[in-house]
Amino acid sequence: MSLVPFKKMLLDAQKHGYAVPAFNVVNLETVQGITRAAEMEGSPLIIQLYHADLDFAGADFMVSMAETASKHCTVPVSVSLDHGRSYEQAINCIKNGFTGVMIDLSSSDFDENVRTTKEVVEYAHPRNISVEAELGEIFDAAAPVEVRNSGMTDPKMAAEFVSRTGIDALAVSIGTAHGIYSSAPVIDFDRAEEIVKKIGCPTVVHGGSNTPDKDIVHLCKLGVAKINIGTDLNLAFNKGIQEGFRQFGNNAAIREYMNAGQEKLIEAARHKIRLFRTYAHD
Repeated sequence: MSLVPFKKMLLDAQKHGYAVPAFNVVNLETVQGITRAAEMEGSPLIIQLYHADLDFAGADFMVSMAETASKHCTVPVSVSLDHGRSYEQAINCIKNGFTGVMIDLSSSDFDENVRTTKEVVEYAHPRNISVEAELGEIFDAAAPVEVRNSGMTDPKMAAEFVSRTGIDALAVSIGTAHGIYSSAPVIDFDRAEEIVKKIGCPTVVHGGSNTPDKDIVHLCKLGVAKINIGTDLNLAFNKGIQEGFRQFGNNAAIREYMNAGQEKLIEAARHKIRLFRTYAHD
């Protein structure tokens, strides 16, 4: 299949009670790994490139790899920018062939967030590109829980934001965070449920890594349609590479330790996909 926008897959997930995996990647091996995992599990997939990795991976390289990987899949695959920091960055990714972008101006005031997000939507939608935005602050997981939970999304403001911008998906703050938690996450499931019911577009949860499996399953049951995973895949890949060096030694061929890393990544990705589909129904 060729690359597609993510709007349709998220609406399908919302309708049928599962979450689409949005997996962060940085190179060929990680792109191959997550697409193989998605194909094995029969799941649609969003390949994501974090904004800070654009210079490292290259937007054009990422699209080329994602396009090739998608041709080996029978499931829908999208490639999207994660946490885009500006209108210009989002537009550059679209021009390079991304089928989705996230514009994250959650640290700006509400009106500025609305204005710039709407501008991205007005550029993207005529080109059949999906747009995600963020409202509420999603912190680093290393911060204390009181900090992590200090910027949660207001459901009423979220509904207004979606109405005024016309976005295809909204990332919200409900107690998850990016990275490795300093203590167990305290997730506001009531808030998550209210947001899902109010906003009128698919709800996205970031910071899915090392969030307890039972909490991930609960979020899916409440109707969250997209969950982002980065750190857990990174840790799995690194563990595999380390095991590869122990097995093959420092003179190992690149393919040997990279393959070991990829196998661990596939295992981790498949586990997440199965969690996301626990409550899937026809």
